[in-house]
Amino acid sequence: MPPTTRIHRLDNGIRLATVSMPHMASVAFGLWTDAGSRHESDREHGMAHFVEHMLFKGTPTRSAEEISRHIESLGASIDGFTVEDHTAYQVKGPAERFEPLFDVLADLYSNPVLEPEEIESEKAVIREEIAMVRDQPSQYLDDLISEAVWGAGHPLGRSITGTEESLEAFKRGDIFDFHRRAYCGANTVISVAGNIEHEAVYDIVSRRVAGMPKGAAIPYLPGGASPDRHRFAEEDGQEQSHLALSFRNVDRYDKSRYAHKLLNVILGENMSSRLFQTIREQKGLCYEVQSDLVSFSDAGLLQIYLALSPENLAEALKGISDILADLRENGVSDQELAESKSYIVGQNRISLENTSSQMMWAGETLLFFDDWIDPEESHRHIEEVTSKEIRAAASLAFEVDSLCSALIGPEASQEVLGEWISACS
Repeated sequence: MPPTTRIHRLDNGIRLATVSMPHMASVAFGLWTDAGSRHESDREHGMAHFVEHMLFKGTPTRSAEEISRHIESLGASIDGFTVEDHTAYQVKGPAERFEPLFDVLADLYSNPVLEPEEIESEKAVIREEIAMVRDQPSQYLDDLISEAVWGAGHPLGRSITGTEESLEAFKRGDIFDFHRRAYCGANTVISVAGNIEHEAVYDIVSRRVAGMPKGAAIPYLPGGASPDRHRFAEEDGQEQSHLALSFRNVDRYDKSRYAHKLLNVILGENMSSRLFQTIREQKGLCYEVQSDLVSFSDAGLLQIYLALSPENLAEALKGISDILADLRENGVSDQELAESKSYIVGQNRISLENTSSQMMWAGETLLFFDDWIDPEESHRHIEEVTSKEIRAAASLAFEVDSLCSALIGPEASQEVLGEWISACS
C-alpha cells in the first residue's frame, strides 16, 4: 500500500507534512528552518552553523547530556545539518515513542539556553572543524569552488562553518537574535514519516509548537557572479591534484530541471556515466571523478570533480573537453537516455521505501515548493524528457563564459589548468 501524505498549516505559519506508512515499525521526523548560511550578514558569517551546534547544548529543562541520553534511551538517534539555504534537525526511532521524542526535538529547536561557557566551548569545537576541513583537500575544494563561483564577499561564496575570526566575534545576544529571526513559524517545516496517523501527530505537534512566534522569512542576496572565477591553493606536498570545474545551471524551479538532472547522470553521477567510463575506466587517469548538480531558488550549478596525479591532469582535461563537446554537438543516445531515466526513477523508488527518505522528501518539497510533490509526478516528468531537450540542456550548461574552477595541487597543475581554460575561451 503506498504511503498517504497529508499537509496541515498551523496559524503561526508552521507547515506540517505527515507520511503514513503503517507497515513500518519506525518513525522519522524533522524540524527544518528555511535559513542557512546564505541568510547571514557579513558579521554573521558561520552563524547558522554555530546556532545548529548550540541547540544541542541544552534547554531550560534539559542539559546537553540529558538530550542525547533521553533520545538514545528511547531507542532513537538524532542529528542535524546546516547547508546554504536551510538547517534541519532529525530524529529516527520507534513509532510508539513519537510523542516523547518529538517533545525533546521541539524543546531543542525552540528553547536554547546558550550558556556563555558552552558558547566558548563550542567555538573551540568548530575551530577544530575548520582546521579539519582545511586538512582534507576534497572538503577544502568545496569552499574554494564556492568562492570562485559566487565571490568571497557573497554569502554563497563563504564557508558554511565560518572562520576563526568570525566565530570569535559572536556574542550571546547575536546568537539569540539569529535564532529568533530564523527559528520562527514562517520559516519552519515539520515532516513526519512512519507508522503514525495524521490526526495524532497534528495533535501532538500543535500542542507543542503552536505558541512559536510567526515571524517572517529572512531576506537573502541573489546569486551573483564572482569577479575572479578561478581559485588555486598550492600544495606541493600533495600526491594528487584536486580539481573542481563549475558551470552555471538552472534554478530548482526551472521547467528544464529534469533534463539537466538526466544530463548530469549521463555526464558523471554514476559508474555508467561518460566521465567515469572514459576518464577512469578506459584511460585510467584517476581514481575519483564525478559530476553533481547544485540547485537554489534563484540559481544552479553543474560541477565536475576529480582527483588525480598531476601528470595526468592535461590528458584528463582534454578528455573532459571531448565529452562536453560531444554532448553539446551530438546529444545522447537512445540507450543512454533510457538507462539514465531508469536509474533516477529506480533509485528514488528504492530510497523511498524507508521512513527517513520519505521524511526528507516531504520536508524538502514543503520547504522549497511550499507543497508536497508526489514522487511519481516527478518520475513522470523525468520519463517525458526527450533527447532533444538533453542536447539543449548541454548547450546551456557547458557555456564556457560561466566556467569557474578551483584547484589544489602543485604549481605545475595550475599552469596546466590555465592553459586549458585559455584554450576553451
